[in-house]
Amino acid sequence: MIRVCDLMHRGVLYCYPDDSAKVVAEMMATHQIRSVAVMDESGEVWGSVSMLDLLRFYGKDLEHTRADEMMRPYRIEVDPQWPLEEAITVMKKRKIEHLLIIDPHAGPKRPVGILTDFDIVRYMSDITLGDFEQMLKIPSP
Repeated sequence: MIRVCDLMHRGVLYCYPDDSAKVVAEMMATHQIRSVAVMDESGEVWGSVSMLDLLRFYGKDLEHTRADEMMRPYRIEVDPQWPLEEAITVMKKRKIEHLLIIDPHAGPKRPVGILTDFDIVRYMSDITLGDFEQMLKIPSP
């Protein structure tokens, strides 16, 4: 049985609720990620901002838009020991592309990782990380 912890990325890139949308966009671009957790100073997760959430603010003043204005509140507590099927069911039902993983032993609402739709699709296709980059290379004539 594949569990969430087998596929998730350990650690979470995060911002604070009062960080600007510009800071969040820069984090996503710099680290080539599609979502950022929004956490307070104590490390408790409030929500997350995805690329789609950020796109809603295209053309607006990103310096004066705060992360907590863009974020989707986080209400799903996904245990790293869940079977992968349970996480997929939640993602399909809620129509979301990533899940913040909360370890109940780390404390309430303390994220320990993230599971994305791409992680699951990569697993489904049986492509390992190094192989994926090799597949994209075009052979020389």
